[in-house]
Amino acid sequence: MLSEGYDAVTVERVCADANVGRSTFYLHFPGKEGILRHSLGGPSSPLVALVEPEASVETLRPILEHFHHQRKTNAVCFTHPVRAMWVKRLGELIEPKLAARARAIRARPILPLPLVAQQIAEAQLALVSAWLATHPATATPTIAEALIAATHGVMAALLRCDQRALLAKRPSAT
Repeated sequence: MLSEGYDAVTVERVCADANVGRSTFYLHFPGKEGILRHSLGGPSSPLVALVEPEASVETLRPILEHFHHQRKTNAVCFTHPVRAMWVKRLGELIEPKLAARARAIRARPILPLPLVAQQIAEAQLALVSAWLATHPATATPTIAEALIAATHGVMAALLRCDQRALLAKRPSAT
């Protein structure tokens, strides 16, 4: 997919490259979208962690440096249709952590939490995509800091909560 694009990926090619039969493939994945969803879990993990108050520049640095160094190869991940699938998957991964955080701080979300999670995912990938495409000279720590601030800002706004409460390691019982 990285070298030829998403459309060039077929179940037949995946099976041939992996030396497995189609039935074996379908035991594990419903189709090529399923294998993509699964493969997006790894690069999504540091972005999902931004929902937590412990998010740090150092946590993000490795994945952002990887994206930066591989930006030509990874460009397919930031364009249609892969980007839309990534936003959806990232939102699904963010939602449980967001729900736990919202309960802990007794937030009053403006929107349903799945929609808030999708908005956070979209904002995160939009920032990374714009950085790689138009401002790759911007330092990785600066992008990491911006991702943290943007994630927490969207969370505070859409959960209708004070950002200090959102970032508290142990939410107060008030």
